[in-house]
Amino acid sequence: MQPLRHQSLRRKLILISLITTGLTLLLSNLAFMSLEYYLTRQDNQNKLAVLGQVIANRATAALTFSDTQVLQNNLGTLKADPNVVRGCIFDAEQRLLARYENHPSLHCPMNLQALQVSRDQFFSQLFPIYLDQQPIGTLYIESSRGALLERFNQFVMFSVIILAITVVLAILLANKLQEMVLRPMRELSNTLANIVKNKDYSIRAQKENADELGDLVDLFNGLLRTIEAENQSLKTSEERFRKLTALSPVGIFQIDPNQQLTYVNQRWHDIHMVPENDLSLQSWFDRIHPKDLPQLQKRWNRLMCDQESIAQELRLTRRDGSHTWVHLLASPLHNSNGDLLGFLGAVSDISELKAAQIQMENLAFYDPLTGLANRRLFKNRLEKSVKSVLRSGNSMALMFLDMDQFKRINDTLGHDAGDVLLKEVAARLTATVRENDTVSRIGGDEFTILLTDIHHTSDVLVVAEKILQALARPIRIKGQDIITTVSIGITLTPEDSTDANTLMKNADLAMYRAKEMGRNNFQFFSEDMNHNILEHLAIEKEIKEAISRQQFTLLFQPKVSLMDYSVTGVETLIRWEHPEKGIITPSRFIPVAEETGQILEIGAWVLEQSCRQVSSLIRDGILPATAKVAVNLSAKQFTDPKLVEQISNVLSVSAIPPACLELEITESTLMDDVEGAIATMQQIKKTGVSIAIDDFGTGYSSLAYIKRFPIDVLKVDRSFVMDIPDDSNDMAITAAVIAMAHKLSMDVVAEGVETQAQLDFLRNNHCDEGQGYLFSRPLSLGQLHQFMQETRQRHRQENSYSA
Repeated sequence: MQPLRHQSLRRKLILISLITTGLTLLLSNLAFMSLEYYLTRQDNQNKLAVLGQVIANRATAALTFSDTQVLQNNLGTLKADPNVVRGCIFDAEQRLLARYENHPSLHCPMNLQALQVSRDQFFSQLFPIYLDQQPIGTLYIESSRGALLERFNQFVMFSVIILAITVVLAILLANKLQEMVLRPMRELSNTLANIVKNKDYSIRAQKENADELGDLVDLFNGLLRTIEAENQSLKTSEERFRKLTALSPVGIFQIDPNQQLTYVNQRWHDIHMVPENDLSLQSWFDRIHPKDLPQLQKRWNRLMCDQESIAQELRLTRRDGSHTWVHLLASPLHNSNGDLLGFLGAVSDISELKAAQIQMENLAFYDPLTGLANRRLFKNRLEKSVKSVLRSGNSMALMFLDMDQFKRINDTLGHDAGDVLLKEVAARLTATVRENDTVSRIGGDEFTILLTDIHHTSDVLVVAEKILQALARPIRIKGQDIITTVSIGITLTPEDSTDANTLMKNADLAMYRAKEMGRNNFQFFSEDMNHNILEHLAIEKEIKEAISRQQFTLLFQPKVSLMDYSVTGVETLIRWEHPEKGIITPSRFIPVAEETGQILEIGAWVLEQSCRQVSSLIRDGILPATAKVAVNLSAKQFTDPKLVEQISNVLSVSAIPPACLELEITESTLMDDVEGAIATMQQIKKTGVSIAIDDFGTGYSSLAYIKRFPIDVLKVDRSFVMDIPDDSNDMAITAAVIAMAHKLSMDVVAEGVETQAQLDFLRNNHCDEGQGYLFSRPLSLGQLHQFMQETRQRHRQENSYSA
């Protein structure tokens, strides 16, 4: 038989009813039988007592006179009670005088002391006989228990029959009652089974009774309504997600924990040009370009094993054999308990962005005329080469070349001839150096050459002489043989310096010494050219005094919206008011402060004073409430571990809204440590401060990095703006930068706007803001007050005229 817990509820209810009823009846019958036995026994004893008392009273006189016949006659009355088995009368000396015997095995003894009483089957009592309160004898009567036991047995049989009938009735009644109780529960169970089978949460259980089961049905239906609402919400959300993914320009995919593709949208198929039934992850890996596959596999393993999100640009091979650039993002997907459900990813087609990047890099880093590296690319390679020299211990040479009399040739034969000459010079310079050396055109007729892995100075001499010889050969242009010469300045690292800017200055100084020496020669940098180093040391000393004596002051250059010419903010510029030398521009002392570390103290002062003063200007209504103050951060400031704490403290002390502070960071600063820069910028963004990239285009950054930076504003460097509209290359670069920034949801500020033509070009290309002398020079605090007053007055007049 199965244990009770495995039985059905119906059987449990019946069994409980039977046990309860049976125990109740059994205990009741036992109680009644005990009571019946006790009362019958008591009744028999009472009758026996009455009978004995009557006989004892009647035997008093006969016992007094020892009349045995009368005593015997008195005992004869016991025949009236068939249960009496014997009666004996004893005198005062306990001798037998009379007797009555109605049982073959029971006899009256001759004296009272010999009397044996059987208490198992008989009742017995002794009745003393008195005369004048003096005992004169004893009456003994003994009655059989047979009648009592017979009556008791009959009562027991009757009780058993009643108990059996009651149990049968209880079983029948329990069956009927449990059906009434269990039917609602069975209906509830059937309803639940129907819901599970059909997954239809609109089904409801029927409430039959207003009892506990009815309350359970109400709770069950309430739960169903909640589940139905959540299920409908989930279906709606899933449908919304599917529609969004179907309309999304991004390819979306989902992978289960077993690395099986479980979902992809239509855009995913379109990007990969694969049929809709192709959901093989291995097939997807097979389409990845071999050069991109190893790095992706490493990151993919980290995603699967360590659940680390990945982001990578890679090339995919389509079915037609073409390649497309995509940007892959993938992250683990968890439920609310943290259990892994799979992985969700997105693939974006960035082919157009890549093409634009390549075009921009060509425009930004290569000279369109000669195909050589331009100043920006050369500077980047120079900085990298200097770092390599410091690591390897080798030497490197930097040559600065300036063509002699190029302007005369250009003016005489025309610009076309000048372009031909520049191309030929570039070709001859390239032919004289190794493939791993860098030749660049950094200006109109200025070239630089970077010679790496130099073991002896004589190696540099050989190259310099080869250059002079190569350019000494005539160049035929427009039917004329042109002979051009160059002046070459040479500097070495690490012998002369390990700073890229210093090396450029050294080579430039040496080049001018070559011109002074009669042109068409080369000169090495020497200490006698290094007067600027002495100036450097002097400035370093004077900076310390300037900090302690508070000789620094701030100027503010307004930034103007190019849509309505309203002032949107200011850029803070530092000036040094030297008591003897007058105003010293930042270009003279900032590089020194950067190198010595003094820039941290100066930068902290600039940041705090800028926020304090602009906060006051906003409160006084001089600047609009949305005005932003742009503060430049130096490379050392940006890498300072205390920068974010410093920003938070300044915001608190100055009471300037975080949205009104914009920090400008140069492009080259970010590229030194991309991942570290991203982490720092993300911390800055948490303070509510916006970030701008200053002098964009002068560094050597990749769009792959730019779009990862949490940037709000791109500032187009003045070197691109200054030659607009005369230089078509600068115009193309500027337009491309503006378009790219807007595509990446960034605002664009153009620096160095000085002419109406530049302004018109920027407005036509939807540049957001501008700053430069066309709008205003850098202003002191008082001048800024006056400028804002005049600006408001001018706007009011314009509005009144338009009205």
